Formats: sequence, structure tokens, C-alpha cells
Amino acid sequence: MKRKLSLLLVVTLLCTLFVTPVSAAEAANYTEDQAVVTATSGSNYFSKITPKLNSLNGSAAMAKLSSGSCSGNERSITSVTVNCRVSSGSSRFYLTVVSPSGNSATILAGTNSTTYTFSDFIGEDPKGEWYVIVESLGAVTTVTATLKVNYNYFY
Repeated sequence: MKRKLSLLLVVTLLCTLFVTPVSAAEAANYTEDQAVVTATSGSNYFSKITPKLNSLNGSAAMAKLSSGSCSGNERSITSVTVNCRVSSGSSRFYLTVVSPSGNSATILAGTNSTTYTFSDFIGEDPKGEWYVIVESLGAVTTVTATLKVNYNYFY
């Protein structure tokens, strides 16, 4: 135990010897050309749940979902998923997602609860109003959907 503590102390002391402090006077001597600007970037997501969407005999049921505030000045979608919780006895249906830019993607969905991935929106700005639309191919379809949008951002 004493050996480990001694080794830890030696490593800590060696690390502090190699750190070169910069005084305020030295920092003031940097010109604008020497200044290093670091960009802030990262990734984030938002997730929104629709109310129950009931589509009868091919009619469309729609939910409008807001992204809320999104991080960063420059944003780019990396993936969009919709988790559908389908009520028992529901018919197959078309699932359509519309992005804030107006682009839409439609898939044919089954009668089981599952998650669908959309690659149609990659690179778009996620901020704004999204729409999730369900259109039954039979008598009735009842779905509660969770839209999840992953994106990267930069300042």
C-alpha cells in the first residue's frame, strides 16, 4: 500500500514539473494571429411523443411536434427514428414523417410495435415543426409514436 502511494506521489510530482505556467504578461504579448480559437461542437437529440393517432378507413391522423430549442448555430441531423406502439387489432399503415424543411418520407408499417429508421433527413437542420402522419390500410389503426431526432451542432 505504501509503495502504491509513493508511486502515485512521484507520478503526480513529475506531471506538475512538466506543466509550464503562463503569466498574464506573456499572455498579453500574443497577437491576434497567434490566438487559437477553438470551435465548440457536439451532438444532441430531442424526443417527442404523439398523442394516440387513430386512422379510420384510410383517413390520415396527424400530430405536430416541435423540436423546441436546439443546441448550436449550425445543426445537422444524423438520424431520425420513430418508435411506434401499435394497439392490438390495428391494420397495416403508412407512416409519414415531415421535417421542418418540408421534406417527407413514407414507409409501409406493420401491425407490431417496432422502431423505424429514416435516412431521408440526414444533413437537414432539425429545428422547427415536425409532423408524424398515420394512414390506415384497413378499417382502423391506432398508434402512439415517439419521434427521436439525433443531430450534431457547431457554434
